[in-house]
Amino acid sequence: MNDITLKLKSVSGEVYETKKCLSFRFEKEVYTPYSVLSGIFFSDCDVLNISDIEFFIDGKLIHKGFVDIIEETESSDVKKVSLSSRGYSSLLLQSELPDGIISSPSLNSLFTSVNLPNITHEDSYLTTNYIYLNSHSSIWDACKMLCLKLHNSHPFISSPNKVSYTFGSNSLSFEPQNIISKGNVLNLKNSVSDVYMRSLTDEGNNFSMHINDGEIRELGIVREKYYAYDAMWAFDSYLGLQTKVNLSMKGIKADFVKYDGFFGEDLNDTVIFDKKQGRINRILVNGTKNGIQTTLWRYYDRYNNRNN
Repeated sequence: MNDITLKLKSVSGEVYETKKCLSFRFEKEVYTPYSVLSGIFFSDCDVLNISDIEFFIDGKLIHKGFVDIIEETESSDVKKVSLSSRGYSSLLLQSELPDGIISSPSLNSLFTSVNLPNITHEDSYLTTNYIYLNSHSSIWDACKMLCLKLHNSHPFISSPNKVSYTFGSNSLSFEPQNIISKGNVLNLKNSVSDVYMRSLTDEGNNFSMHINDGEIRELGIVREKYYAYDAMWAFDSYLGLQTKVNLSMKGIKADFVKYDGFFGEDLNDTVIFDKKQGRINRILVNGTKNGIQTTLWRYYDRYNNRNN
């Protein structure tokens, strides 16, 4: 049986800790820059002043974030707390940078220029010549652009609230035991076959930049998108078009395994099942009084497990 610990911290510094849990749900996904926790716990705390949530499984911190909703219910002298929380890294989506050119950015210099407590990042001084940000671009937009230019890949959140571009030397590799079920997924609901974009000189109904994706058309889908000129991609308009197609295909094919327990895995750790290994791209952990079950997905798309 896995050990569960929830810590609730108040604005005045009190820490309320409980190991009594009725149920919880924890989810983390490679294209979503934050983890999500919800659950019902037994705890006697001042819910009106909770400012920080930490959630541990077997002593490992897997979620740290702020409260979206927390509610206390008392019945027969028993107090229950139900809550939902997003990781602090969700603030990357909600915090903006000034528009315009950022010259010679690296991940380190990007985060030196902002103040986001509780969010860390991979140590990288690797630079590109520049990135351009449109009005109301988020810090996460800048992270994505930088990662695409430097690595032709997509950033992700590792450990609690850490922006990562590479897999690192401490990633786990394991083979689940006590498998409950496994299967495959095809997800075409957002896939785009054709993307059109105006150039700087296009006028009227002209969209001189166009990319066609044969993989989607082979599946019988014709889904077109039209975009105005985007200065963010002026350095490489083709990459801009291709990125829009690639992101429309995120998680287009996947396989998954569900097993009893939780091993402590994180995004882009390696999991082995069906005689094949691949990087983990989505994690769902459900817990009740009867124990914990974990489901892991491996995506096969333009940015994940491309060589499998």
